[in-house]
Amino acid sequence: MKTQKISVLLLLVAFGAFSCTADDPNDPDGEGKYVVDADTQITLLEGFDAELLYTVPKSQGSWVAMAFDAKGRLLVSDQDDKGVFRVTLPGEGDADIHVESLKGFPHVPVAWGKRTVAGALGFLFAFDSLYMSSMKGFYRIRDTDGDDTFDEFTLLKKLDPGWEHSAHTIIMTEDEKALYVVSGNHSSVPEGVHSLQPPVWKKDSLLPAMVDPSGHATGIRAPGGWICRVTPDGLDWTMVATGFRNSVDLAINREGELFTADSDLEFDVGSPWYRPTRVNHVTSASEFGWRTGSAKWPEYFADSNGSVIDIGPGSPTGISFGHHSNFPDAFQDKLFVCDWTFGTIYTVDMQEHGSSYTATKREFLNGTPLNISAMRFGPDGHMYFLVGGRNTDSKLYRIRYEGPEIKEGGKQLTANQKLRDLRHSLESFHGSNLGGEAAVEAAWPHLAHADRNIRYAARIAIENQSLELWQEKVFAESEPRAVIYATIALCRHGEKALANRILQKLDGVLFGDLGLRDQLAMLRAYSLCLTRMGPATSAQFDAIHAQLDPFYPAAEEAINTELARLLCHVESPTVVDKTIALMMATHTKALTYDAEMLTRHQYGKAILKAMANTPNSQNIHYAYCLRRVQRGWSLEHRKYYFSWLKDTLEKSGGQSFDGYVRAIREDAIDYLPPKHAAQVAWLLGDIATVDLDALPVPKGPPVPWTTDLAMKLFEGELKGRDFDNGKQMFAAGKCIACHRFQGSGGLCGPDLGSIAKRFSVRDIVLAICEPSHTISEQYQASIVTRKDGEAVFGRVIYRNDKEIAVAANPYDFSELTKTPIAEVANVEISHVSMMPPATILMMSKEEVSDLMAYLLSGGNKRHKLFSGR
Repeated sequence: MKTQKISVLLLLVAFGAFSCTADDPNDPDGEGKYVVDADTQITLLEGFDAELLYTVPKSQGSWVAMAFDAKGRLLVSDQDDKGVFRVTLPGEGDADIHVESLKGFPHVPVAWGKRTVAGALGFLFAFDSLYMSSMKGFYRIRDTDGDDTFDEFTLLKKLDPGWEHSAHTIIMTEDEKALYVVSGNHSSVPEGVHSLQPPVWKKDSLLPAMVDPSGHATGIRAPGGWICRVTPDGLDWTMVATGFRNSVDLAINREGELFTADSDLEFDVGSPWYRPTRVNHVTSASEFGWRTGSAKWPEYFADSNGSVIDIGPGSPTGISFGHHSNFPDAFQDKLFVCDWTFGTIYTVDMQEHGSSYTATKREFLNGTPLNISAMRFGPDGHMYFLVGGRNTDSKLYRIRYEGPEIKEGGKQLTANQKLRDLRHSLESFHGSNLGGEAAVEAAWPHLAHADRNIRYAARIAIENQSLELWQEKVFAESEPRAVIYATIALCRHGEKALANRILQKLDGVLFGDLGLRDQLAMLRAYSLCLTRMGPATSAQFDAIHAQLDPFYPAAEEAINTELARLLCHVESPTVVDKTIALMMATHTKALTYDAEMLTRHQYGKAILKAMANTPNSQNIHYAYCLRRVQRGWSLEHRKYYFSWLKDTLEKSGGQSFDGYVRAIREDAIDYLPPKHAAQVAWLLGDIATVDLDALPVPKGPPVPWTTDLAMKLFEGELKGRDFDNGKQMFAAGKCIACHRFQGSGGLCGPDLGSIAKRFSVRDIVLAICEPSHTISEQYQASIVTRKDGEAVFGRVIYRNDKEIAVAANPYDFSELTKTPIAEVANVEISHVSMMPPATILMMSKEEVSDLMAYLLSGGNKRHKLFSGR
């Protein structure tokens, strides 16, 4: 609660209306102070008040979806099977909150470990109806007789279950005539959906892509996560954007532009294809380039749309613009972005950039634990958010502004409205070929526009029209930028027989005369032609080498990234020598995480510690490109290459980092000529995994631990524990063999560095004693049944047209059991965890208590849990 008066001047500083130059450790950026709310222990900007309105009992589950109805009441849902609830908030001066269970809601369960998941993942009250998304369906729910009870439940569209990457939030469209719904990448595009993009999605990876070594999303294909516009009756669905990993929520600014926040894959940290959590401006028919494994597109690919801002590590959930609030003017155009992992809400301050936006961010609030699952501004203008998900303790909070009224500091982003109007005019041709020749003529000049999103809108407008209307215009075009973007369009739609003409057209563009963005676009055009139009001839390869080799290496790293990719594909005779020289000269760059956030949380501190052993991700890209090149190698090149890979296996990264580096090396070994293999054999051995026989053992005496029995240890205050013994028990329970902690440990299970920030003590105990109770989709095992009746249980690492590979040993995912596809009868998700259920059975009460303290401390020996010894 608010504990002191706030001056108007101070609040103006906090909201950015003035700048502050005072050297205040509580105001590091000079934009206002943070305070710790006495009641909730939430840290937030001064002038705001945090209230805990309701602690959700276990009988009501763990809430993940929320929406306000027409009477200002909250509708919420448990993620699993506890149902839907209506929450009547307390009025002025009223401390009571009323929660009632609502009956009759669709219950179509999905088995998930020991959980039965059937709850809503998104709600919206609109058009006198409640719309609901779940793993298996999109529903319209109504009260037909006006008795304040929902009595009509209509399935509008069947959906494929995508677990936590399913369909999520629903919002009203900018014209308030329809709905938007967003889905993660594990739920395929529903049947009967029309697309504003031409449906020609492919992986579009010039070099052979590698699947995630941890087995995540290995079977997911383009277009990935999607956003659809849906009519109120649910009959017409139009896909407006694709290429997301797991966007959970949507928001529209005051100018009517759509935004989302997409999640990273923490497994990829340290690799060149790691994509941070980011805010995306969702324009018509936009494509954001998520692909599985190493095939993820960099943000600069010309056939995609980039990010407004990269936030860094995290799991974004609820988002909303401040114009829905009664917060001061300076917040009205800010986007509020919630993060589940770090218990944080950011404000994203946007600036116009052409017809789109760039942005800066800062934290609005944070707490521990505060795994925020959903957020909305209420009819009263206050912010409401839920914490919960994955059966964690759930709560409902309210954030109110309680400072003096302030009118200064607001802004509207209208200076570039004419550019947005131009983009919108081009977008009117998306999704239909009815524009015909008029659409082509209107859009064609804008292929050469200076604005990225206008070029994109023009290209998609053209691609939607009949190919015969514009194919020959590509070859008649002379303006270099227009040539590049026109050839990108033709590579996506033209016949393979056009490949030589396209390559000749690109060869006529003077690469050295182009700016950075156009050079990158030209290299992408070459790649798309080679990827989509079949194998090129040696003469075509030679022509590409002659055109581009003089410019490699370049001053810009992004250009080198794409030149290496392309020149390795065409087997340029100089690419090995030049790329090895680049690897020798390239310096390791620190990962661009938010240092302030990372130092505040134990998980962040573990990442910062790992940064001291940071891999050179740019060199990983070069090694990835070189792995199958046959021409131009010397013995010294081979020695350097494999020595560098061996050293890189000792570096730190995300869970899949080690596996990716191993895969690069193994691929390179497969393509290694025998005469060189013998000479570098000493560099081809593996690094040691965790030696299970060398791990310590508990002293005991053993206890037949169950969740309830173990929880009795933690009914009182946990203090005076032994850090060293807790660390030893982390090894004795073989936790270290599968889990990263403080930058070291195995890679088969989730990183436990931030476990105390996201889960309660009971959640942790439940995960140890009953690991199959809740299994994240990232760690699900499968059962591969062969036609001979034999079955293999483990994590599917890859599956292709020839074979399926399963890691059955949770302590070493490099041990693969491979089965030819022709011998496979069935593959199904297992609801049994690969984690053994008896890891603490040999431990005594004192040893289990020390282990819990060690986990809760995040590895911090000075944590208060160890004081008093």
